[in-house]
Formats: sequence, structure tokens, C-alpha cells
Amino acid sequence: MNYKKYYALLPLLCLLSLHVNAEEYKTGSLTQEEYQKVSDSTAEHADCMNEFAMSQTDVQADLRVIADHAMKECSPILEELYNFLITNNYAPEPMRRYVSGISNKAANALLRNLMMFMAQKKQ
Repeated sequence: MNYKKYYALLPLLCLLSLHVNAEEYKTGSLTQEEYQKVSDSTAEHADCMNEFAMSQTDVQADLRVIADHAMKECSPILEELYNFLITNNYAPEPMRRYVSGISNKAANALLRNLMMFMAQKKQ
């Protein structure tokens, strides 16, 4: 007789747990304000990385080390952007990947620029 109670109780508990764990996040496009913040943060991050990297070219010869230090130095800008997007109710995991993509693109551009700069400097 007890097993019949469990058959009725189990689906009810599953329904309740689904309702408790559901969170509403924004989906779709960024608003104009959010897009502007992303654009400004991306440009600020790229500028920060370029300025820091150029100041380190006389001190450090390894471009990968320079890029790594520049990424660490300028990471608070992207952390602020991530926190802004999270507070505007976007899902954390997709926003983490989005901000990580911005960081990767900036690092690749920085390495490309550093290689061209160092090649011109040697001539």
C-alpha cells in the first residue's frame, strides 16, 4: 500500500523541484544601452592592452609574456562588463562565453600588432 503513495508523491515532488529551479533570464538582442556598454568596454579593453603592451616591449622580449601580462592587467574591464550583463538579468554561462570571446579576439589582435611592431623595430 505504501508504494502507491510514492507513485503519487514522486511526480508531485518532481514538478515542485522544476518550479523552484526555474529562473527567468533575458534572451535575444542587447538593448541599445547594453550594446553601447559592450562596445565601450571592448574598445577600452583593447586600448588598455595596447598601451600596456607597448610600455613593456623594451623590458620584455617574449611577446607571449607581454600579451599575458596585458590580459591580466586589463581583465577588470571585462569583469566589470560581465557583472553589468549579469545584473541586467542575462544568463551567466552565455555571458561568460561572450566576454571570453571578446578577450580572445583582443589577445589575438594584440599579438598580431606586437609581431608587426617588433618586426619593424628590428629593421
